[in-house]
Amino acid sequence: MIAETGSITAAAARLGTVQSALSARIGQFEASIGETLFERLPRGIRLTAAGVRLLPYAERMERLTAEAMTAVRGRQPDLSGPFRLGAIEVAAASVLPATLSSFLGSHPEVDLHLRTGVSRELAASLDAGELDAAIIAEDVGRHGLASLSLDHMPLALFQPADRAPETLEQAFAFGKGCVCRDRLEALVHRRRWNMRIVELGSVDAIFGCVAAGLGVAVLPRMLGAGRVLESKPAGHLDLFLIYRPEADAKARALAASYTPIEHSV
Repeated sequence: MIAETGSITAAAARLGTVQSALSARIGQFEASIGETLFERLPRGIRLTAAGVRLLPYAERMERLTAEAMTAVRGRQPDLSGPFRLGAIEVAAASVLPATLSSFLGSHPEVDLHLRTGVSRELAASLDAGELDAAIIAEDVGRHGLASLSLDHMPLALFQPADRAPETLEQAFAFGKGCVCRDRLEALVHRRRWNMRIVELGSVDAIFGCVAAGLGVAVLPRMLGAGRVLESKPAGHLDLFLIYRPEADAKARALAASYTPIEHSV
C-alpha cells in the first residue's frame, strides 16, 4: 500500500489507521529483518533496494492469504470462460509454463488464449480491449488498468565465450518496445560499441546467434542456464501483471499461481 501511494499518510488513510501507528509497524518490521525498506524523501517515501526485492514476495503473500480465506470460507470464485492473456517472450520462455500449469490445474474451466509480444504492444492491446491481462516488463500505469508486481529478474549481457563485445558487429534483440532491447541499446551506446541491432523473434534464436559468435544480447540471467556463454550483470527487469478490471478474479488467481525460477542461476 505504501509503495503504491508513495505516502505513509495516504496508505494509513486507506488502511483505516493513523500515520504514527503505521510508521511504528514499519519500524518494528524493519528492525526484525535488519533492513531499511523505505527511504524518506522531502515529499513522500520510496522503496529502498531491499524494499524492491521484498515487494513481490509481500504481494504474493497477500494474494495467497486472500485465496486461502476464500477457500476456507467455501466461496471459491467462479473462474471459467475465456481468458485472453498476453506475455512477453522472456516470460513465456521461463516462468510461464509452470505458472500456467498451476493456474489451469486449479481452474480447468478457464479457456486460455495466449499470445506473445513486446511490453508496449501488449499494453496497447489491453487498452484496445483485445486482451484481458498481460505479463509485461514495465508498470505502464495506464488509466483503467490494474497492475500487480510479479518478479524482479536479474538481467545479463550474454556474449560468445571466446569473443570480446567490442570485436563484434551485431547485437540481438526483440522488436522495439521491449525492455531488454532498451537496456541493450543503452549499454551499446554507453560503451560506444559499433554494433547494429538485429531483431529476432524468439529467445532460442537470440541465444543461437550469440553462441555462434555473431554478437551480444541482454536477457534475463536465468535463461542462460546450461548455455556455454559468457555473461555479465546488466541490471534488472521488473515483471508485472496488468489487467482490465473485469478480469480481476482470473488475473489475481494467475498471480497467486505465479511460479518464479531461482534467480541464482
